[in-house]
Amino acid sequence: MKGYAKGSGIPFEELFTLLCQGERGLCTDVSVNAEASADGSIYSAHTEDWRPVDEEHVVLLHGEPDEGPSFLVVTLAGLELITGLNSAGISFSANSLYQNDMRLGVPKMFVSRRILAARRIGDAISAVIPAERASSYNNNICHSSGEMYSVEGSATDYALLYPSNGYLVHTNHYLAPRMSRYEALFSGPTGTSLERGTSSIVRFNRADALVRRSLGRITAETLSSILSDHVNFPDSICGHEDPGLPQLERSKTNYAVISDLTSLEMRVCLGNPCVGKWERFGLR
Repeated sequence: MKGYAKGSGIPFEELFTLLCQGERGLCTDVSVNAEASADGSIYSAHTEDWRPVDEEHVVLLHGEPDEGPSFLVVTLAGLELITGLNSAGISFSANSLYQNDMRLGVPKMFVSRRILAARRIGDAISAVIPAERASSYNNNICHSSGEMYSVEGSATDYALLYPSNGYLVHTNHYLAPRMSRYEALFSGPTGTSLERGTSSIVRFNRADALVRRSLGRITAETLSSILSDHVNFPDSICGHEDPGLPQLERSKTNYAVISDLTSLEMRVCLGNPCVGKWERFGLR
């Protein structure tokens, strides 16, 4: 962040405050291991939905630190690292969760760099739940061995979700029963927000159904098709701008990523995966 401040000319304190906001839009994650894939490959797929204007700010970063694993990250320029893969075979992506126990503490977007520095999946899991965190995403952590976890966090608690039949799906609401008491997705200072909540529910159930339909036969192309799905359009897995909403409330899929932890490659699609071009980028 000090580097961001120096490069942009924005005072560090001001930049720190801006980045503490840390909310993202609606997103969908699908992870599969050798039990579910066609050829034993390990995949982690993610869509990132945010303001339409920010699609032009999507960047791919290739980092080679003096110490620790090298990494590939897709993110928004100047923001935290959103979706990544490192040379130790660890990938991460995150889903926004809306929790009622937020507090002063470590901003949730600051943990991503520590995840990418991990050489072991256990260290990556530990990185996403610092004791003094202010709040938390659901962090999806996968490893080239086929180990994968969703770490559903809040400011004061967390729960781990494990794959069933070789896959995990997550969107923007809590799935672990013990975490439901922290759910703030359906209510707010102006009343209920059921519409936003149903988007997450439909995307989760739709992605889950599409994965189950292809168990044992899943490829990168299968995942690309799932990420392009339009059930519940425009609030679908492949999200599109709703012209009926005020400009500042609109969102769309800015990019999609399929990380292949077996080959240490990323397939990246700028914009909506239903129409965009997928390109490959490798760490090797």
